[in-house]
Amino acid sequence: MKQQRLIGGMVVLVVLSLVQPLYGAVRLQETTQGFCQEVNSGKMWQVETSRRVRSLVEAQAYVDELNLGGYNDWRLPTVGELFELTMMSDLHETGRCQIQVKGNFWSGDKDLEGRAGAWELDDNCDPERQYVPKQVGVVRAVRN
Repeated sequence: MKQQRLIGGMVVLVVLSLVQPLYGAVRLQETTQGFCQEVNSGKMWQVETSRRVRSLVEAQAYVDELNLGGYNDWRLPTVGELFELTMMSDLHETGRCQIQVKGNFWSGDKDLEGRAGAWELDDNCDPERQYVPKQVGVVRAVRN
């Protein structure tokens, strides 16, 4: 009887270890330098944001002047990168990283003009997000 419980417990542990990477796997690693780093890609995200910014020129000037963690090559994220960060938060994959993803953020897409916007939940209460352009936002810088 004890042997069956032990084997049953081991099976549960194996199953949990296989399922854990599918949901809630930590993708962001906290640092003490004001940014969090993606485990797989090495991409770095600024934890704190800028003050509210009203133009792309202001947003770009902010990242151009940013020196964080000894790095000065920070840039505006793309809309797609902001979506990835939002999804990491939705799926609880940010670990101990204290990044807040609610709000309007500036992006700097190469194929589009930079813009402020937010990934908001779909109006139909679906578990989908849609990008909604805004007039003002904050900057959360990123670097590769």
